[in-house]
Amino acid sequence: MAQRICVFVDGENFRYSIVNLFDQFNSNDYLPKQANWDTLFDWFVSKAILGGERVRTYWYVIQLLDFFPYKFPSAESNPEVLKRLLCKDKWSHSQLKELEGEELTAKMKEIVGRLHHRQNSMRYRFEGWRKLQDGISSRWSRVEFRRAGAITYNLFDDSLGKEKAVDVKLATDLIVLRDIYDVAVIVSGDQDYVPAVQAVKDFGKIVVNVVFRARNGKLLPGGARRLNQLTDNCIEINYDEFRQHLNL
Repeated sequence: MAQRICVFVDGENFRYSIVNLFDQFNSNDYLPKQANWDTLFDWFVSKAILGGERVRTYWYVIQLLDFFPYKFPSAESNPEVLKRLLCKDKWSHSQLKELEGEELTAKMKEIVGRLHHRQNSMRYRFEGWRKLQDGISSRWSRVEFRRAGAITYNLFDDSLGKEKAVDVKLATDLIVLRDIYDVAVIVSGDQDYVPAVQAVKDFGKIVVNVVFRARNGKLLPGGARRLNQLTDNCIEINYDEFRQHLNL
C-alpha cells in the first residue's frame, strides 16, 4: 500500500522563494499564472518518498488585511488629532509642519485622500490574491488554501508587514491531521515549526522539508537549519527543474 503524503505549504515563504529565485517572474502577479500545481506538488512528493501518494496539499495564506492607520479623524472636527497621526510619517510631517489654518486643513485632506486611494488599491490587490487562490483550488481539487491570521499594510510607506498566526495554523494542522497521512512534506524555511515537527515524529510520522537552490547552485537564503536537522529528510529543489514546473 502506497504511503499517504500531505504537503503543507507556508504560503508567504513559498512565494518569497519564487520571487527571489526567478527574475522573469512578475511579483505583481502574486503567483505564476501558467503553473500546473498538481504536477508540481506531485513532483515534490516523488522526490520525498518513492511510490508515495499525495492525499492533499494544504496551502496556508493570510485571511485578513489590516491597515495602519486603520482610520483617520476628521480634518475639520479633529484637526490636531489628525495632524499628530499624519506627522508620524516623515514625508507628511515635512508637508504639514509649516502650515496653519485653512492651508493646513486642505493639505491634510489632500494627504488623507492619497492614503485612501492607496488603501483602496491594496484592497483590490488583496481581492485579486483571493480570487487566484480560489481559482487554483477550483482547478486542482487536491490543493486547498487554508486562511488564517492577518497582515498589516502600512499606508504611509506602502509596505506589507509580516504575517501573523498563519504559521500557527500550519503547525496546528500538522498535528491535528496526522491520522490522514504517513508522510508530511513541509514547504517552508521557518524554524517555528520545529515543535510541531517533533510532535508528529513522536507519533511515528515521517517529515520531509523542501529547500530551494538558486541558479548558482547555492541554497536560497532563509532556510531554517534546526528544521532541516530535525526532519527525516530534506529535499533540494533544482533551479531549472523548478522553473520548468512553474512554466516560467
